[in-house]
Amino acid sequence: MEKILNQEEIDQLFRAAQGGPAKPVLDAPHSVSACNFRQAGELSKDQVRQVTLLHESFAPSLANSLGAFLRVGFHVSLVAIEQINYHEFLSRLPEQTYFVTVALTPMEEITLVQLDLSVVFPMIDLLLGGSGKAIPEPRDLTEIEEQILESVVMILCRELQNTWQPVLPVMFHMGQRQKTSQISGLISPSERVLNLSFELTLNEVSGVLNLVFPAVVSNALLRKLAAGMVQRRKPSADQSARLYRRLLECNFGVELDLPHVQLRIRDVVEMQRGQVLPLRHSLRDPMVISVNSRPVFSGVPVRCGPLRGGLIQSTLSTPANGKTEAK
Repeated sequence: MEKILNQEEIDQLFRAAQGGPAKPVLDAPHSVSACNFRQAGELSKDQVRQVTLLHESFAPSLANSLGAFLRVGFHVSLVAIEQINYHEFLSRLPEQTYFVTVALTPMEEITLVQLDLSVVFPMIDLLLGGSGKAIPEPRDLTEIEEQILESVVMILCRELQNTWQPVLPVMFHMGQRQKTSQISGLISPSERVLNLSFELTLNEVSGVLNLVFPAVVSNALLRKLAAGMVQRRKPSADQSARLYRRLLECNFGVELDLPHVQLRIRDVVEMQRGQVLPLRHSLRDPMVISVNSRPVFSGVPVRCGPLRGGLIQSTLSTPANGKTEAK
């Protein structure tokens, strides 16, 4: 590829040929942009979409379960999905809040659940038979109020477990209420956690529900989602018809098998050449016609001239217990 010289490069070549000092050619200026290392490792658009699709059913299911349990109109919506440092998450929390741990088995990890007190006290009031009124000034919960709210957290764990089961089979078990002084020691401050924020609304009162998953749990979930979201391309109508025609020409082994027949060991050991061994099975009783060693039909042996065959009488179904049944 030919290189086109600019005027400065041509002048430099002339000076070098005449023995003069060569003037250094300055490189083109580089563009420099600021780098924010705090943004390294953030969720990609595909990962956010996958997590959103997974929890699309969680929000309405939680709203229906809590609404039926509290006997009040309840609304839950997913508002944010982000991966941030744990200390950054803690800096956003209000001074007084409800914080509880949830144990994940068999991973032996924990998930953190945070609820705003603006929705906690109306739920407690509803459980005590009230109308769901909010308190004018936030305060900490008493031990009795914490025990009353445990039923709400258990419903949350159940719905979260049902949502994750198809992707990551783990069990969610409610742990213990954490005081403000204990929150910072649950996870390393520099660890990046997955934070899912939901908005809860009941009786015109709204608050935030935060679910915090440590790096071990979030990475396992993201890997499972990435593997499960890879969808195979569906064959076209022409490809399906071509595959169907090819399958019609394939050969399959077909066998007519006797069902389970009991024999004595002595009869088998004492068998001689030319001897007939009675199997105690009538020819009129159905046998199993297997295709490629898989029971498919029920039938009886027949003869057509010099040929032997099997007369299909019914189709066998294979239920969950693995035993074949005739239809």
